[in-house]
Amino acid sequence: MLQKRHNIAFIDSQNLHLGTMSEKWKIDFQRFRVYLLEKFAVEEAYIFLGFLDADQQNLYQNLQKA
Repeated sequence: MLQKRHNIAFIDSQNLHLGTMSEKWKIDFQRFRVYLLEKFAVEEAYIFLGFLDADQQNLYQNLQKA
Protein backbone atom coordinates (compact mmCIF):
# COMPACT_ATOMS: atom_id res chain seq x y z
CA MET A 1 0.00 0.00 0.00
CA LEU A 2 1.36 3.40 -1.00
CA GLN A 3 1.52 6.01 1.70
CA LYS A 4 0.25 9.47 0.74
CA ARG A 5 2.93 12.12 1.16
CA HIS A 6 2.11 15.54 2.51
CA ASN A 7 4.87 17.78 1.18
CA ILE A 8 5.26 21.33 2.45
CA ALA A 9 7.58 23.96 0.92
CA PHE A 10 9.15 26.80 2.90
CA ILE A 11 10.54 29.41 0.52
CA ASP A 12 12.87 32.28 1.39
CA SER A 13 11.85 35.08 -0.94
CA GLN A 14 15.23 36.81 -0.76
CA ASN A 15 17.07 33.72 -2.05
CA LEU A 16 14.39 33.14 -4.69
CA HIS A 17 14.58 36.76 -5.82
CA LEU A 18 18.38 36.90 -5.97
CA GLY A 19 18.60 33.52 -7.71
CA THR A 20 16.13 34.44 -10.42
CA MET A 21 17.47 37.97 -10.78
CA SER A 22 20.98 36.67 -11.47
CA GLU A 23 19.54 34.71 -14.41
CA LYS A 24 17.43 37.70 -15.52
CA TRP A 25 14.21 35.79 -14.85
CA LYS A 26 10.96 37.17 -13.50
CA ILE A 27 9.02 34.76 -11.31
CA ASP A 28 5.33 34.11 -11.91
CA PHE A 29 4.16 32.91 -8.49
CA GLN A 30 1.02 31.21 -9.80
CA ARG A 31 3.04 29.16 -12.28
CA PHE A 32 5.70 28.52 -9.62
CA ARG A 33 3.00 27.12 -7.32
CA VAL A 34 1.77 24.78 -10.06
CA TYR A 35 5.37 23.68 -10.68
CA LEU A 36 5.83 22.86 -6.99
CA LEU A 37 2.61 20.84 -7.00
CA GLU A 38 3.34 18.90 -10.18
CA LYS A 39 7.08 18.34 -9.71
CA PHE A 40 7.30 17.81 -5.95
CA ALA A 41 3.67 17.16 -4.89
CA VAL A 42 3.79 20.20 -2.61
CA GLU A 43 0.38 20.58 -1.01
CA GLU A 44 1.22 23.63 1.10
CA ALA A 45 3.70 26.38 0.26
CA TYR A 46 4.85 29.16 2.57
CA ILE A 47 6.98 32.10 1.53
CA PHE A 48 8.95 34.19 4.00
CA LEU A 49 8.94 37.83 2.98
CA GLY A 50 10.26 39.50 6.10
CA PHE A 51 8.71 42.70 7.38
CA LEU A 52 5.99 44.25 5.24
CA ASP A 53 4.72 47.74 5.90
CA ALA A 54 1.20 48.90 5.06
CA ASP A 55 2.22 49.91 1.52
CA GLN A 56 3.25 46.34 0.69
CA GLN A 57 0.12 44.52 1.85
CA ASN A 58 -1.07 44.07 -1.78
CA LEU A 59 2.02 41.95 -2.47
CA TYR A 60 1.20 39.68 0.46
CA GLN A 61 -2.46 39.36 -0.55
CA ASN A 62 -1.55 38.50 -4.15
CA LEU A 63 0.87 35.83 -3.00
CA GLN A 64 -1.84 34.30 -0.81
CA LYS A 65 -4.12 34.06 -3.86
CA ALA A 66 -1.41 32.35 -5.88
